[in-house]
Amino acid sequence: MSRTSPVRVIGVGVCAALVAGATLGNVGANVMPVLLPGMAERFDLSHTASGVVATVQLLATAVAALVLAPRAARPGRTRLARAGLVATVAGFVLASTAPGLGLLIAGNAIAGAGLGAVCAAAMAAIAATGDTDAASTVTVLGGTVVIAILIIVIPMANDAWGGAAAFACLAALCLPAYWLVRALPEAAEPGRGASSGRPVPLVFLLALVLLGATEQGAWSYGEVLGEHHAGMSADAVSIVLSVVAVVSLAGAVLCPVACRRFGRPTVMVAFVAVEIAAKLVIAVVPWAVSYTVAAIIWQVSYMALLVLVLTVAASADPSGRWIAAASGASALGAGLGPAPVGWILDTWGALGLGVVLAAATLLAAIPIVRTIRAVSTGLAEPLKLAEAGE
Repeated sequence: MSRTSPVRVIGVGVCAALVAGATLGNVGANVMPVLLPGMAERFDLSHTASGVVATVQLLATAVAALVLAPRAARPGRTRLARAGLVATVAGFVLASTAPGLGLLIAGNAIAGAGLGAVCAAAMAAIAATGDTDAASTVTVLGGTVVIAILIIVIPMANDAWGGAAAFACLAALCLPAYWLVRALPEAAEPGRGASSGRPVPLVFLLALVLLGATEQGAWSYGEVLGEHHAGMSADAVSIVLSVVAVVSLAGAVLCPVACRRFGRPTVMVAFVAVEIAAKLVIAVVPWAVSYTVAAIIWQVSYMALLVLVLTVAASADPSGRWIAAASGASALGAGLGPAPVGWILDTWGALGLGVVLAAATLLAAIPIVRTIRAVSTGLAEPLKLAEAGE
């Protein structure tokens, strides 16, 4: 079997490459809560200023992933991922040694762009594994475990060596990843029919931006809701969120099983309905028990939705163009989400936030479900060109 043929059996090397690439490609959004305190303390930044630095990195990642999605659909994914890792190391080293805010922002922008390249290459590679359900599940599970470890290690490093240590840790993480991504499954050579030729529907990408914004925005203020709305202590909320992060892995395992039995569109609708209800409970019911249960259900449902979207995007176009673009759209939403969610919470309170989150999730789900149904039933071709933005 040539390296450009679909990999029917996902070996350890391929799994490690997918987990390494996807984890680093999304590391900014996932560890940003533990990066921000170190930055703020090191440069005596306000919440607004540190938020700007975070936004620069996250948007750089999202834009790079979207721009490089067509490139990731062609052969040379390992070169693309390694180039991104080199840029990421350079950016994080600059951020780690920056004497002022300007260079800190520049370093985060460079690192973010590098992470976007890694994300595009790794996510597109899922489509070439030949078993997108298994590849998506392994990628999400492995990435979640690594991120959980980083969330523990990074604050410890900052406490031991100062606020610059977090960036140094992330730069060091790129070194083993540079070796691991050599096993990323390649795209087929041009002209071999690997690409479906279907344009990625613009309405699908916009829906993913909206869903990513609601998820990252709500998660960013999860601790605030737990303390100030549910009446929990800071320690109690931290414990709950840690448990939630681990238990949410059940969604990645449950999703493929449910899809095989009930079909992807039905599973998508069910998980969206459950997630909407959970978000409302978190924001509306001011009890610690309801907050805990709803947070677990919310994250389990979201993890299942994430696996489902990645699987469908990978199966829609074996070249990987769909899944790379979908990942970039989700990252863009993650970068844009916290600011408006914070404004809504300040302006309309927890109840207003819950209503807006539920409505936004429902609005985002409609085109996503429609696309999933079209792809799953082999009817994606009739999607209108107007939806594709062409």
